Amino acid sequence: MNETPFDLTLKEKKNPVMGWFAVGFGFAGIFLQGIIFVPLSLICSVIALFLGQISWGVIGLMLSVVGLLSSPLLLSLIGLGVLAAWFQNLMPY
Repeated sequence: MNETPFDLTLKEKKNPVMGWFAVGFGFAGIFLQGIIFVPLSLICSVIALFLGQISWGVIGLMLSVVGLLSSPLLLSLIGLGVLAAWFQNLMPY
């Protein structure tokens, strides 16, 4: 007789929680407060990529870029930073 032994050990399911947060924060960054949720989505996406959740991380990155481009407040902050750096290079000290 060929008997197969029963495996009674508990196996952990690996849920891509950080990827879920990245995608959720990405959607929230597009439709809600971008100034809060776009950086959170970017951070969670990078962490998800390092944890091996490649597809979730890439989707979160794409959503954070779309959230950045659709948020006028974030674009103006980036533009003001570039403008300040440009003016700093014009002024001789």
